[in-house]
Amino acid sequence: MARILSIDYGTKKCGIAATDPLQIIVNGLTTIATDDLEGFLTEYTRREEVVKVVLGLPHHPDGNPAQLAPTIQKLVQRLAKVFPDIEF
Repeated sequence: MARILSIDYGTKKCGIAATDPLQIIVNGLTTIATDDLEGFLTEYTRREEVVKVVLGLPHHPDGNPAQLAPTIQKLVQRLAKVFPDIEF
C-alpha cells in the first residue's frame, strides 16, 4: 500500500507527517519552510508512493473558516494540478 501524507500548513513553516505503508501508524517526518513545500513533495513522492495528502483546514470555534483557510484551499487546487495522481 501507499502512504498518506498530512500537512499542517503555516505561513512560514509546515509540519509534515506520514503513515507507514500499511496506513496504520502516523509519524511526524519533519518541519519545512512553507516556500519549500512543493519541492519537498516532489522529492518525497519520487522516493515513496503517496496516494493521498491531507491538509488541515482551520476554523474558528463558531465554525467559520479562519483567515488562513482560503490560502490553504488555493494551495490544494495548485498541488492537485501539479500532482494529478494524488488525492488531496
